Parts: sequence; structure tokens; C-alpha cells
Amino acid sequence: MKRRVFLNLLIVFVLLTAGLLLFRVYNNPSQGPVLEGSAGFRAWFWEKRSLDLIVHVLLVFGGSLGIAAILPIEGADD
Repeated sequence: MKRRVFLNLLIVFVLLTAGLLLFRVYNNPSQGPVLEGSAGFRAWFWEKRSLDLIVHVLLVFGGSLGIAAILPIEGADD
């Protein structure tokens, strides 16, 4: 049984190593053009901080409502 587990772990390790090597070969940053679309979106999003601010406010408000829902109601022990 231990031999089978060792063999499975070895296969997983070999596959992960091969995947990492293939990823580095095919995604070399020195090769290929830089995509202008992604840089444009980043610049636009950085300039339009109001959208980011609204999302953060909604997340904080939602989190506070979630915490309030978890807390027990005062006087409910009566």
C-alpha cells in the first residue's frame, strides 16, 4: 500500500514540475507584445476611484450587517 501511495505522489510531483516548466517556457515575459488593453483598463480604473470607493463602502456595509445578524438580540433571553 505504501508503494502505491509513493507512486501516486511521485506522479503528482512529476506532473506539477512539468506543468511549471511548460508555464515558464510558454509565458516568458520577454517574448511577445505587451497588451495595451489591459494597461488602458488599469489606468482608467486608477483614475476612476469613485467606483472603487463605492464597492468598498458596500462591502463594509454588508459586512457590518452580517455581523449584526450574527449577534444575539438584547432582551431575547426573557
